[in-house]
Amino acid sequence: MKIAVIGAGNMGCVYGANLARIGEEVSFLDLWEDHVNAIRNDGLILNGVTGHFCIRANARTRASDLPKTDGVLICVNSYATEAAAQEANELLVSDGFCLTLQNGVGNVEKLSAVLGDGRVLAGLSFQSGDLEGPGRVRHTNNGPTYIGELDGSRTPRLAAIVDRLSRAGLNPVMVDDIRATIWAKFVHNCGINGICAITGLRPGQIRLVPELDSFQTRIIEETVALVRAKGIQLQDPDPVTAIKEYCSHKFHRPSMMQHLDRGQRTEIDSLNGYVAEESARLGLDAPFSRALTDIVKGREFRSPVPPDVN
Repeated sequence: MKIAVIGAGNMGCVYGANLARIGEEVSFLDLWEDHVNAIRNDGLILNGVTGHFCIRANARTRASDLPKTDGVLICVNSYATEAAAQEANELLVSDGFCLTLQNGVGNVEKLSAVLGDGRVLAGLSFQSGDLEGPGRVRHTNNGPTYIGELDGSRTPRLAAIVDRLSRAGLNPVMVDDIRATIWAKFVHNCGINGICAITGLRPGQIRLVPELDSFQTRIIEETVALVRAKGIQLQDPDPVTAIKEYCSHKFHRPSMMQHLDRGQRTEIDSLNGYVAEESARLGLDAPFSRALTDIVKGREFRSPVPPDVN
């Protein structure tokens, strides 16, 4: 299977490198020219929980420079989904498909608007990686990869990608209601990513600060209240306990922390920012989500410091 990864960040490289490791023909599309050149000229080095290896792959900054492909993995940040949809449309063969592994909500709808529901598979990942530099990524957590067709069917293409992800050691789990699973991951991300990003703490350290532990509880409660107000039934009856248990033994660097460290824009608008805005629209209170969003946006801001004036 020919696979193109749109978004060669930490997650795109974790998936692309491991698929290439088992013999799949993988190419990468990304805007970071130094990273793209390093992958194309010297290979992509991945080290961590799935081993230490280097794969050779084609990598470009323009979709027009890549060959047609059977499948596309969408691994860009949510604010770039519309552009990624257009690039996927250019790359895919007539019966090709794309699989989104993004955080946040709304990505499936944006992809379907360009490609059509029939060409979109949805997924979400509990893998983690750390982009250490051009052409170098560390695989830090090997969790499940949930994947499903939008209509809940079990198709040959779903089975084919699950088989490849399994052989690549990326723990695929087929689910019948992938939309509900995406909303569950949305709650999970809202409760962890922004908090780690603004504090510099790892998920397992949040509980060590009583004030922060309480803050996390309020963030999760606001998110769950919104999800339930929208008529979405979460599979876990107690998301607060489940997320805190998950955090207790995880010490990776969430993607939002990495984005801030690199001076990049984050996905806060499609996570806690969405909670704040949508809650306001529905008449719900979400002050903690609003505060977290505002602080992250302050951390995103980059401006030259003016000289001292005496």
